[in-house]
Amino acid sequence: MCVARWDALTHWYDDLLVEAKAYVGEKRDLVINAGLSVSGLQHVGRLRGEITLSQLLSRSFREHRRNALQSLVLYTQDEWKAKETQVAQFTREDGRKYAGRRLIDVPDPAGCHANWVEHFWQDFGGVLDRFAPGIRIVTTTDTYRDPEMQALVRDLASRAEEVRATVNKYRARHPYPAGWIPFEAFCENCGTIGATTTSIDGTLASYRCERCGHSGKSSIEKGKLNWRLEWPALWKVYRVDIEPFGKDHATPGGSRDSCAEIAETIMHFRPPMGIPYEWVGIADRGKDLGDMGSSDFLGFSPAQWVEVGDPEVLRYIYAFNPIVRRVVLDLYRVDSYHDTFDRAEAAFYSEKRQGDEDDQARSYELAYLASPPKEKPFALSYRHAAFLSQISPESDRLEWCLNRMRDTGMLTRRATEFERARIARRLAQSRVWVEKYATENRVKLLESLTTQVKSQLDPDDRKALRLFATKAAALRWNEESIKESMVSLTKKGGLPVETGRFFRDLYLVLLGSERGPRAAPFLAVLEEDWVLRRLNEAAQ
Repeated sequence: MCVARWDALTHWYDDLLVEAKAYVGEKRDLVINAGLSVSGLQHVGRLRGEITLSQLLSRSFREHRRNALQSLVLYTQDEWKAKETQVAQFTREDGRKYAGRRLIDVPDPAGCHANWVEHFWQDFGGVLDRFAPGIRIVTTTDTYRDPEMQALVRDLASRAEEVRATVNKYRARHPYPAGWIPFEAFCENCGTIGATTTSIDGTLASYRCERCGHSGKSSIEKGKLNWRLEWPALWKVYRVDIEPFGKDHATPGGSRDSCAEIAETIMHFRPPMGIPYEWVGIADRGKDLGDMGSSDFLGFSPAQWVEVGDPEVLRYIYAFNPIVRRVVLDLYRVDSYHDTFDRAEAAFYSEKRQGDEDDQARSYELAYLASPPKEKPFALSYRHAAFLSQISPESDRLEWCLNRMRDTGMLTRRATEFERARIARRLAQSRVWVEKYATENRVKLLESLTTQVKSQLDPDDRKALRLFATKAAALRWNEESIKESMVSLTKKGGLPVETGRFFRDLYLVLLGSERGPRAAPFLAVLEEDWVLRRLNEAAQ
């Protein structure tokens, strides 16, 4: 067994942890917080800083005997902007009529949840424990019911001129006028948020609504602070010590700087350590479509990810890439992400490492929610799993695949329970991946050579298949050896047909079609004797 050791702080996370420890000092009770607006699609980009980084920090502090709480604030009191992409979610009615409502008050466009927030939170919150268990989740709607938050609202309203002077330092072009009160009231007439507050008395805000012209009073628990005050108010109410946030807030003199100043000069407390991180982009078959966006509905959800991959694989990507580096995710490349994870696993258990393998090994360790297995586990290649899942029977698929893996030499011993569970997951995940995102990897073995297939093979085609069959018969039947044999035949002109024609012939006699998946990993999961018999039959 290899015991992983890192004698120097070479990984970006370890350097960040040193900074975080220095910031909080000897404080024993810590809150590592993050915030998300449920304005639409809750995409996997939000798992990077708000969830994965926060979880890593919380765990590290707990390992050093600190009481670290991971917290997440959902912004549900914000105004629904009625962006075109948001309105498009409503197919049975015109969603524009909900413009200006609080997110929590917008109905579920699909009609399956109580409201907009619950609907779009489901595919994130419903699987969140698999990425970071035990998070305290609160909403801003709940927060404004908190007596401490309400007291803070009253205090800020009573010092409105002092607050205005500070906020206007960051609003040189559009300063707030004299008499401005930093609270956005809820209009009881039209049900929107953002009415101008004229005074606050106890738990009631008097307001004038610019949308419908109504003047009245509403509970302050239905409204919200101006965002430059709400952010530091949340820090104060929830005793936040460390908080990752998106890079858009990190510009000098920008939103994070203004909120930090308000925390210090208006609310009189030390702001938390802020950790800005780069965005996560979305690609489709290699084409970068831009940064994932919630209200833009650009990206994919954690629920979609766990259909095709383990949470640790995605956590590994976030752990390996420094937070200042943009990450781009593409569901078409899920197989390669698992290959990368498997290589990092091998590096973790290796006594000798080179290049960036130390970073790979450390990232692998961080990616696991629990401790990694004591011994290096067997890893079934994701592509091999994709093919095995398709050629195997529906009943007893796992046992059938385990037997095939032993027959082909992939697995040379009895699988542990951990390995069996992971193999079973990869079989199921890769099958979904093929059907939803990589349909060109669909395979169905041709039961027998048909007259139609034979008629498409000329003498040179048959000779090429016979040459490969002869070479393959002497191989150790695995992906690497099969690939090397193919390269030696095609690159050195050892075949009587062109390379493209040779692969067409292979797919024809094995699948009955002219195209197929990558040949070497596909052949490696098939029974060697069956492949050789089919090739020789076709070559006759």
